[in-house]
Amino acid sequence: MVDWESIIRTNGAMAFDTAWRLLGHAADTEDAVQEALLEAFQLYARQPIRNWGGLLRQLAMRRAIDRLRQRCAVLSLPLEALTFDPVSPESEQPESIAVERELADRLRLAIAKLPDREANVFSLHYLGEMANSEIAETLGISADAVAVALHRARNRLKQLLGLQKDLARRSQS
Repeated sequence: MVDWESIIRTNGAMAFDTAWRLLGHAADTEDAVQEALLEAFQLYARQPIRNWGGLLRQLAMRRAIDRLRQRCAVLSLPLEALTFDPVSPESEQPESIAVERELADRLRLAIAKLPDREANVFSLHYLGEMANSEIAETLGISADAVAVALHRARNRLKQLLGLQKDLARRSQS
């Protein structure tokens, strides 16, 4: 029998942190983690679990991506705002904080538009701070498949955020 209290004590904060980095909203994060824990419990009833941490991180990320996809609001921000310097003294100003939040929201919405594998790999790598080999083991795919999905995710995010045109314009000037 599995000690759920111990699993939650050991991995709960990590699952919450993983979902929080993607969602940035406490209630949505709590819901995503609860859904992930319920899904893990149901999965455990069908098969043994070897890596609770990896499973809960993966499930929390998937549920967080699902929540992102449910959000209806579409944010708009001019591309010029993407060039701000986050380490300048001005970054403490309310306007800079608002721009930073807007950028984070745009990235979240763009991640929600990625195909499942790309969204999961990108989120686990950059937000879950997992190495490619850990992601491969967690998702049950090869390390090469992780690298390809990560490459595709970055390229699609550049397109979705309008960065490819902006970067091309800058390189031509």
